[in-house]
Amino acid sequence: MTKREFTGKGGETWEWEETPEVIAAIKQLHESSKAVEAINSQPKFKGNYQGPLYAPHPELKKPKRVVTSKVIITEKDESN
Repeated sequence: MTKREFTGKGGETWEWEETPEVIAAIKQLHESSKAVEAINSQPKFKGNYQGPLYAPHPELKKPKRVVTSKVIITEKDESN
């Protein structure tokens, strides 16, 4: 058994005995942490979107033209 020591940035000191059980537990912790990270990094399924895939640009839309009145052109009499 080996006695290990770690001093943190704040000055705190950690000591532990490194046994085969501790080494195995740390390996298992790292493996499970990697597995959880891999699961969380995958995009989540948001469902099937039923709406349109795109909307036309407002400037490209052609306005609907509605004729509401008639224009009558007549010739002007210039005899006056």
